[in-house]
Amino acid sequence: MKTVLAFLAERRANAAIEFALIAPVLAAMLIGLVDFGRMTFERSDMLAAARSGSQYFMAGGTDTARAQTIIESAWTHMPASAVVNVHRLCECAGAAAQCYQPCADGSVPVSYAVIELSAELDGVFVDYSNAASDKVRIR
Repeated sequence: MKTVLAFLAERRANAAIEFALIAPVLAAMLIGLVDFGRMTFERSDMLAAARSGSQYFMAGGTDTARAQTIIESAWTHMPASAVVNVHRLCECAGAAAQCYQPCADGSVPVSYAVIELSAELDGVFVDYSNAASDKVRIR
């Protein structure tokens, strides 16, 4: 009994024991923080690629294949699971219409370029499915 009380009263190794208990928690928090920062950077990179496609259309571009190439080259850290979809959409009075035929009232359909991006962002603790889309009016 005396040795147990002597062991509990000993204070020389308290700091080492406390560090051994808290170090795994701190390491997991650090890894989680770095992982969250990396996933945030990858999402920002994806949104910047979508903006580059939008800027192509706003500058007068009309070729959806060229826009897709621009988006894929602007997406610097594009994951293997990434999907880039660029297509045209035309509307007459808010309803879908053929792009190369006049509306029922004789007006020209409003033309849009739709950019859709999606990717699976892999993390250490969690995987994050991310999607972005943009709709740009083409003149």
